[in-house]
Amino acid sequence: MVVSSGYSQDSSTDYPTKKELLKLINKQNISAKDKINNLRMLGQYYMSDPNDSASYYFNKGLLLSKKEKDSFNAMRLYNRMATLQIYYEEDLDAIKFTDSAFTYANPKNQKHFASIAYSHQIKAEALYYLEKNDLALENYLEANKYLLKDSQNDVTKTYLAENYSDLATLYLETDNKKTALVCINKSLNLSKPIKAWWEVGEAYQFLSNYYFEEEDYNRAKIYMDSTKTMFERAEYQEGVQIMNKHLSYIYLKEKKYKKALDNYIPLMKEDKKQGVIFTLVDDYLFFSKVYTEQGNVQQAIKYLDSAKFVAKESINHLHTINISRQQAEIFRAQNKNTAAIGELKNILNSAEIKEYAETEKEITKELYELHESTNNTAATLMYYKRYNELKDSLSDALAENKFNILQSEFNYNELNSKLESQEAQINYALEERKRLKERNFFIIGVFGLLVVFFIIYYFKQRKLNKVKRENLLAKQEVLNVKQKAFDDVVAFKNKQITDFAIHISEKNDLLDKIKERMKGIKVINDSHKQIVQDTIHFINSDMDQNREKIQLYQQVSESNDSFRAKLDQLYTNLNEKEKKVATMLRLGQTSKQIALQLGISSASVDNYRYNLRKKLEVPKGKSLKVFIKNI
Repeated sequence: MVVSSGYSQDSSTDYPTKKELLKLINKQNISAKDKINNLRMLGQYYMSDPNDSASYYFNKGLLLSKKEKDSFNAMRLYNRMATLQIYYEEDLDAIKFTDSAFTYANPKNQKHFASIAYSHQIKAEALYYLEKNDLALENYLEANKYLLKDSQNDVTKTYLAENYSDLATLYLETDNKKTALVCINKSLNLSKPIKAWWEVGEAYQFLSNYYFEEEDYNRAKIYMDSTKTMFERAEYQEGVQIMNKHLSYIYLKEKKYKKALDNYIPLMKEDKKQGVIFTLVDDYLFFSKVYTEQGNVQQAIKYLDSAKFVAKESINHLHTINISRQQAEIFRAQNKNTAAIGELKNILNSAEIKEYAETEKEITKELYELHESTNNTAATLMYYKRYNELKDSLSDALAENKFNILQSEFNYNELNSKLESQEAQINYALEERKRLKERNFFIIGVFGLLVVFFIIYYFKQRKLNKVKRENLLAKQEVLNVKQKAFDDVVAFKNKQITDFAIHISEKNDLLDKIKERMKGIKVINDSHKQIVQDTIHFINSDMDQNREKIQLYQQVSESNDSFRAKLDQLYTNLNEKEKKVATMLRLGQTSKQIALQLGISSASVDNYRYNLRKKLEVPKGKSLKVFIKNI
């Protein structure tokens, strides 16, 4: 997953130059909106500037946006600042900025959709780096939702393609390779037809990295060449530089040391010109590794010393760990196994290593291998045991991540289903309000006509019978309208019950499949086995409750109509919730069952029962249920 400024929220890529922008922001007659846009674009130019100039211009633009009450540009600038924090590896700060962006977002304004999607995308990226994959997935899916709601032009498709590439990376992280490849194919299918070369390049880069991890280096090279071609078309030279470095890493894996060095030398020269510290540390470490494997220990030490010197200006814990690991490799190459063991032990004893569990596992493996080579049986067994514990722990974490990803997808889909249902209900209510308004206008119109007719026929006694007849017909029409509206309400409620039953049935099917899959899991650990059994029991309980709900709603549907009509006729002082409680009491439901169906507490049900006794005027000492059944 790569941080890039390519995922912009602008529909045009024809930006002024840095020099032109600096002149434009100092113009006296420039509008506030144009100045905000120019400050934002200027900040983007300085994204890789070590002097923090990007933050300066983004903050200036943000202050002006707030002053002008321009929520759209305030949101975009917060997104830019979040992207900058990702670039600086300050993931928690990036999340804070995206949350600030959300406060300015209007989820009903289509103009905001792309920016809202970008906020979710950059927050997902930060959560991914913080190893909170389930939350990252939710934000990626939320980004997709807004992008799919937006107009499907080339810009939106470009954003979608990038989001699918990020989703592919996330799924691959949790060892869900099949879904990862599906996502990357979606990205390619979206980006190729619209010639979004940057996004095509990122997809090919993913495939190159995928086959590199699979140790299929020939395929990795093929996709690497395709990536470079796409990045060159997109004029993304930094991306071309990255892929050239990856080619050197492949040469190193293939033990083609000369090719690895020859390919990397011009790349390091370019990095020295740029002066980015963390890039130079990685460069020097690469050269040290190549020379170590080549057997040229003196050169390996020379480049390691350079890495140590440059890393002093960095506060990157991973660099410190990698430098120590390379030092240990050099000691091993010099047959100084004791010194290598000491170096690796220092890494394991550092507080920072806990942030890098995979690295900790690899170092533990190296230690037990070193102790084995020195015939230290006790230490070998100790580190071998620790290595297996870390390996099992990482496997458990991966399994938990997979489960969390599945759970997040399920929760997200369920929530979306509920929101869509609520939206449908709101739309129906608005439509009903519109119909009511039209009906009121109709009634008023009829009433006005009746008044006119009454006045006219008051002075024309001969037409009195005709007036009465027309008056009766008008009343009958009003009653027909009311009856039709009542029939529509009943039909809609019956449809709701049917839809609910279908939804519960589908949910039960899904829970049943999950249960069967969990039954098929082979669990050795007793505590894990208990967790699986408890989960299966929970699923069975939930499915039983769902069946009870379906049965209850069917009972309510069958007997509700006539009883509700009687309540409406005899007790006009009851509100809707009280009518529902009375209906369920008539069906013999307990307070606990009523609370479950209405989503309220048992105490609230008792309050409704008290109000019903009062409003229905139930005699003291007589059962409320019996009284209601006799209505």
